[in-house]
Amino acid sequence: MQSLSWDKDLQLEKQTFSNKDKDPGGCYVMFESLPSFYDGGHPSVVSKPFALSAKKDATLRSGEGVIYYLVAKRLFTTVEDVDSMMEFVNRGNQLFIASIDLDSVLLSRLYTKMADRYPSNIFGRLRTEEHFVNPALAPDTVYARDSIPEGRYFTRLDTARTTILGTDRWNRPNFVRIEVGKGQVFLLLQPSMLTNYFLMYKKNLNSLEKVAAYTYGYSAVYWDEFYKYHEYPQKGEFSQWSVLMRYPALRWALWLLVLLMLLYALFESKRRQRIIPDKEVLTNNSLEFVEALGQLYYQQHNNVNLVRKITLQWQEFIRTKYYLNTNSMDDEFIRRLSHKAGVPLAEVEGIIDSIHFILLADKVSDATLKDFYSKIQAFYLNTK
Repeated sequence: MQSLSWDKDLQLEKQTFSNKDKDPGGCYVMFESLPSFYDGGHPSVVSKPFALSAKKDATLRSGEGVIYYLVAKRLFTTVEDVDSMMEFVNRGNQLFIASIDLDSVLLSRLYTKMADRYPSNIFGRLRTEEHFVNPALAPDTVYARDSIPEGRYFTRLDTARTTILGTDRWNRPNFVRIEVGKGQVFLLLQPSMLTNYFLMYKKNLNSLEKVAAYTYGYSAVYWDEFYKYHEYPQKGEFSQWSVLMRYPALRWALWLLVLLMLLYALFESKRRQRIIPDKEVLTNNSLEFVEALGQLYYQQHNNVNLVRKITLQWQEFIRTKYYLNTNSMDDEFIRRLSHKAGVPLAEVEGIIDSIHFILLADKVSDATLKDFYSKIQAFYLNTK
C-alpha cells in the first residue's frame, strides 16, 4: 500500500470518501483493498444516480449476486432511486451504505430510524470506536481511533429482519444488516471508519475485512461516486449541471465564467463613443492654383508667360513620374519619353519642337497658345 501522510485531526468537512482521494478523508485505501477480498479487479465505478445507472447497466438492472458499495457523508436520494435500490436488493443483491445521515425516504422503506442528533462528547475528546458483536470475530472485535467524531446510531429497527452487526462505544447499534427479499441492505452510520485516516491506524485495516466478510455470493462489485458529492436533497430528475458542479475545478471555472460574463455585460452596457466620421480627402490646391494663374495670364493676354508656366509644369510632371532629366530635351530624351509614356514618337517630337519655338519667341499668338495647350493636354490624357 502506498504511504500516506496528513494532519492530526480528521475533520468532517474535509471528508470526501472518494476512491481516488489519498488524503485522510478519502477512501483510497478501502477501494484499493476491495479486490483482495473478492479475488478480482477493482470495483466498477458508478457516477450517476442509481435509477439511471440501473437503466443503462444490464448487471444492475437484472443481475444477481451483485455488491454495491455506497460511502458518503450524507445520502440524499429520490423516490425513484430508492425504488430502484429496493428492486435491486429484492432480486438477491447486496447494497452496502455507509453515511452519517441517511435519507428519510430510504429509512422509511426499511422501517428504521436513527438519532436526531450526534452523540455528545462525554470525555471531552474526539474518539470513535466500532465494536463487532459477532462472537465468532472475538477477541479482536474493537477498532478505535482518536480525533474522529462519533457517528449517529439507530433508535428503531425492524427486529424481524434486522441483525445488529456493530455498535459504538456506548453499545448503541450503528451497523446493521436488513433482509429485503432475496438480498440484504447494510447500513453503517460511521463512514469515517472506512477512511484512510482510520484504516491506516495500527491494525484497523482488519476492520474492513470484517465488514467485507458479511457479504457473500458476489458476481460483480460496484463502487458509487455520485451521492457523495450531493450535500442537499435532490429535486426532480438528474441534471447534467450537478455533475459539473460536483468537481471543484469545474465549479470554479463555471463561476469564473459567470463573473466574466457579468463584467462584460456591465462594461459593454455603457454608452459607446460616437463613430468618428471619415475625414474628407483634401483637394489638390496646387492644381487649382495653376488653373487660376493660367486664367489670369490668359485674360491679360500674357501668352509668353503662360506658355512658359505650362512648360515648367509639364517638365515637372516628366521628372516626377518618369524620372527623366529635362535639362537636355534632345533626340535621346524624346525616344525615352515616348517609350516610358506610351505616347507616339511624333506627338512627343511635336511638343518638344513647340517648346523650343516658344521659348525663343518674343510673342505668342492665341492660336499658337491653344495649339500648344491642346498637345500638352493630349499628352496628359494618353500617357500611361
